[in-house]
Amino acid sequence: MRPAALLVGVGGLVLVGAVVFGWGQSERASGPSVPEISQDPPPPVEETAQPPAPKAERVGRPIAPTIAAPPVDITQLERVAPREPLSPLGAPEDPATRPPRETLLHRPVAVDAGTIEAEGHRVALEGIEIVAVGETCEDGGRSWPCGVHARTAFRNYLRGRAIACTVPGTPGGETIVSRCKLGPADPAEWLVAQGWARAAPGSDYEDEERAAVEAERGIHGAAPGSN
Repeated sequence: MRPAALLVGVGGLVLVGAVVFGWGQSERASGPSVPEISQDPPPPVEETAQPPAPKAERVGRPIAPTIAAPPVDITQLERVAPREPLSPLGAPEDPATRPPRETLLHRPVAVDAGTIEAEGHRVALEGIEIVAVGETCEDGGRSWPCGVHARTAFRNYLRGRAIACTVPGTPGGETIVSRCKLGPADPAEWLVAQGWARAAPGSDYEDEERAAVEAERGIHGAAPGSN
């Protein structure tokens, strides 16, 4: 009977060890319980203001010392003529070689009824026969200075306003015959229409002269102030 009892005791020990080993494996598989961690964000950390970092001192690089110009004797200087332009395009325009073109003449002065002087130019209006300053007209057997009256009327008409005439680039001593404009108006046409000039034969002002004669205006009528 002793061997049987020994076998029973060994079997019980084996059974107990198996139970204990199985329980230990189960505990290790499941692992220890871990407490749940809250998902709330951590409280903000107050930042302390940091003083700005000191700027590094800039050191300029050394430069060469100022060098004074050598003394110059101005009595030894000589003015030379300018060089010729490299191209004709760079040369200034010579007014003497410029062809005549329409130019605005400022502050014209009436020399007579149909001739002006302005900026060195002397211009006679084209298409008319000018009444000279010394010319006289007859009215009822007496003469009156119609040339002087014609010049005065022309001066009052101009009133120093700029007049556009075709003139050469450089003023000369000769009288230039040109068709001029006073703004949009034709001063030659005005003179003939007012009777202070005669229309040149074949000009565009013959109709204005006939109208002035019929209306007895200017030199075709009585002396101013005689009525």
